[in-house]
Amino acid sequence: MQTFDRNSIPVFERLLIATDFSSASQAAFRSALAACLELHTSLLVLHVFDYANIMPPETGGQMLELQALSDQCRNSLEDLRQQAANAGVPCETVLESGIAESVILDIIHAKQIDLAILGTSALHGFERLVFGSTAESVLRRAPCPVLTVGPQVAHLNGASTPHGPIVFATDFHGTTIGAIHYAACFAHLTGSPLHCLHVLPRTLEASGESQVVQGIISEAMKQIASESSVGLDAPICATTYGSEVSYAVVDYAKQQKARLIVLGMRQASLLASRLPEHIAYRIITEAPCPVLTMAFGPEALSMASASAKLTTSGCRSCGATAEIDEPAVHSLAH
Repeated sequence: MQTFDRNSIPVFERLLIATDFSSASQAAFRSALAACLELHTSLLVLHVFDYANIMPPETGGQMLELQALSDQCRNSLEDLRQQAANAGVPCETVLESGIAESVILDIIHAKQIDLAILGTSALHGFERLVFGSTAESVLRRAPCPVLTVGPQVAHLNGASTPHGPIVFATDFHGTTIGAIHYAACFAHLTGSPLHCLHVLPRTLEASGESQVVQGIISEAMKQIASESSVGLDAPICATTYGSEVSYAVVDYAKQQKARLIVLGMRQASLLASRLPEHIAYRIITEAPCPVLTMAFGPEALSMASASAKLTTSGCRSCGATAEIDEPAVHSLAH
């Protein structure tokens, strides 16, 4: 299982995909197989038979109906196991009953999962995730990275994976220091270039200091990339402008034909994280590629934040006179 260690290279030995057999989950399963083949890992396919909201059966007929549904789920899991075997991926299936997010998180801990994979769909924007609060809970509380395959990826219907860069989007929050390790690791394992991206407010685009600010940001991103323990060629450090961070990140990913977007997140309780319009969720549901997120708790954040402050303060003292106002630094970590 992954633990935050800025001096070590992340290792992926066991992947988990949580499926509800929907079209979104089918797209996530294809991504899971591709990831297993690239990372040389095994796969665990989990389905949670969630009947918590079903009234206790009053007749034998209702019992038979539930048993039939359970048998159907087992058959669907066996079909996925066979698909994995045909692709050359060692695969185990698990059917559990209970509350989806609790079971998924329990399995991640019990099976020492290194990477969890989810599929999402959206009918009217990012807030209509197919897993609903389940997806949010897993993204926020999982001790390992979570790869989310959004609806735009599902619409590709099995089209070949783009061979573009890994896009690491950063706002210089403490989560950045941790997430860069995973971005660099995937770039290394897939032989992809690494792009470090920061979004600046559009109001700065026409200002006379825009070039100076871009230089400061570029130096800061280079310093953060150097924190990674994974040996890579120098990443491409890019800045773009946008009034809405999520759309700017997605547009950049589309232009570059990115194969993966990497984000850092803060762990939070469900109450604290149920704020409207999270940037990360909008990116997930609009992105043309899967999105990898890693949530960090207070201990990891305090360690990473100290390094981030040294990085940005060092860049500001490198001779540039422009200062970046706090509201101008768009937040991706919420």
